[in-house]
Amino acid sequence: MFAVVLVSTAQHRNKDGMPAIIQEADMEEVMSGRGSGAHDNFHSMPDTENPPTLDRNDLIYSFNRNTVPVVNEEYNLIFFLVAKAASSEWIRFLMRLQGSERWCEKGCIHDSAENGLKFLSDYSVEEAEEMMTSPKWNRAIFVRNPKPRILSAFLDKAVSHKHHFIQSNCPIYADRGGSLDECIERYDDFEFFLYNITTTLDKNVHWRSIHSRVDVKWWPYINYVANMENLSEDAEDFLRSIYSKVNGASAWDNIGNTGWSDNERDCDSLGTSAFLAKKDTRHKTNAKDKLREYFTPALEEFVEIHYADDFNNPYFHFSEVKLYTDEDLEEDSESFSE
Repeated sequence: MFAVVLVSTAQHRNKDGMPAIIQEADMEEVMSGRGSGAHDNFHSMPDTENPPTLDRNDLIYSFNRNTVPVVNEEYNLIFFLVAKAASSEWIRFLMRLQGSERWCEKGCIHDSAENGLKFLSDYSVEEAEEMMTSPKWNRAIFVRNPKPRILSAFLDKAVSHKHHFIQSNCPIYADRGGSLDECIERYDDFEFFLYNITTTLDKNVHWRSIHSRVDVKWWPYINYVANMENLSEDAEDFLRSIYSKVNGASAWDNIGNTGWSDNERDCDSLGTSAFLAKKDTRHKTNAKDKLREYFTPALEEFVEIHYADDFNNPYFHFSEVKLYTDEDLEEDSESFSE
C-alpha cells in the first residue's frame, strides 16, 4: 500500500513561460518500496548518482520517431505508449486525466495536434533528463507478448484496413526493393506480412519491437512495467499508486474507477464501468484465440527470433506462449522442403 503524499499546488514558471515542475514532498521513501514486494510490476530505481545523459537524438526525446512518452505534471507521470497494447485506450485516459473534454470524441486521438497531450520533447533536454532520472517521477509502460501483438497488428492494420495498408505501406515496401504487385496481392497473407513487411518496414510503430522503442540506457529507469495479459488488473494497480498534486487522490479514484464504457467514442453514452473493465468493441481483434489459426511452427520460430529483443528484455515478464513443439517445427520444415 502506498501512502498519499500531499504536495504544494503552487505553480511557478521558468523563463520560457513553461510551468516549473514543483513537488515539495520528498518521494524517495515512497519510491524505494517499489519492486520490493509492493507489486511485481514495480522495480527499484538504479543508482542515481551516475544517471545516463539525455541526448536530443534519443528515441525517447526525438519526436519524429513516435517513441516519445506522454507527460502529466499533476501526477508526475511519464507514460510510454505501445501500439497494439491498448494504446488507444491509454491515450483517451491520459486526455481525460489532464482534463480534456475531447477524450471521448471520434477524432484522430493519435494526432498530437488533436489530443492536446504533452510529451517529453516539449521540455528542455535538462528538464527531460531530470524527469527521467528523478525518483519523484513515475515512468510506466504496458507491454505485450510479441506473438499476439504482431498478429493483432496484422489483422487490424493489414486485413481490417486493407485500403490504407495498400495505399500507404505497399508503396514504401516497393521503394525499399520489394514488389508492389506482390504486396497488393498478398496483403492478407500472414506469412508475407511477417517475412517481408515486418523486416522491410521494421520501424513501423504498430509492429516494431517494444524493446527498440526505448534507448537501452533508459529501460532501467522505467520503474513500472506491466503486461497486457493482466491489463485491467495492472492498470488499476498502477493508477492507485499515482496521486494528484491538486487533491491528493489517486488517478484511479479521480477518474479510473467509473465513467467508462465499451465504446469511448461516444460522449453522449458514457458508462459506469471502471477503466479497461470493458474493452472498446471496435478495437478488438481477438488475436489470442486466433494464434494457432495463423501461426505455423516456422512462423512461430520466426517471431521468436525476429522479436528476440522483446523476449529477452529482463523487465518484460511474459507468460510463455508456445504454440508448437520442436517436433512440429521439424515436420513443418520437412514438408516445406518436399
